Amino acid sequence: MEHYIKTNFMKKLKENYMYINIVFLILCIYIIFYPFFAQALEKIFPALLQCPYKEMTGMPCPLCGGTRYIANIGTVFHDITYLFNFFGIFMICVFIEIISRIYIIIRIKRKKNIDTILKIDIIWHILLIIAFASYEIIYIVIQQCS
Repeated sequence: MEHYIKTNFMKKLKENYMYINIVFLILCIYIIFYPFFAQALEKIFPALLQCPYKEMTGMPCPLCGGTRYIANIGTVFHDITYLFNFFGIFMICVFIEIISRIYIIIRIKRKKNIDTILKIDIIWHILLIIAFASYEIIYIVIQQCS
C-alpha cells in the first residue's frame, strides 16, 4: 500500500511538474518586478502594503527593506558588496530559479527524462527553505537581544 501511494504521488508530480515550473517562473518574475507593482498597489490599496509582522510586533520583519533593495539593484554595478547582504543572496537565488525554470520547461517540452532534474529540484528547494527559515530564526533572536 505504501509503495502504491509513493508511486502514485511521483506519477502525479511528474504529470503536473510543467505547471509547477510555470508557477515558480511567474512568481520569480513577480518578485523582480515587485517594486513597480508596489507603487501602483500603494496608490490603490495603501493598507495592502503594510507589514503585518511590524504592525503586530512593532519590530521590522526579516524581509523589511526588500522592496528598496530590489528597486536599487542598479547599485550592484557601483558596489559589488551590495550583493552580499540577505537580499543580494535572495536575488541571486531568484535569478538561478528563473534560469533553472526555463531550462526545466524546455526539457519537459522535449520529453527528456526529468527524474534526475526533479530530484535535484526538490533538494534545492528543501535547502532554500532551511536556509530561509534559519535566517529568520537568527534575525528574530538578534532583534530580541538588541
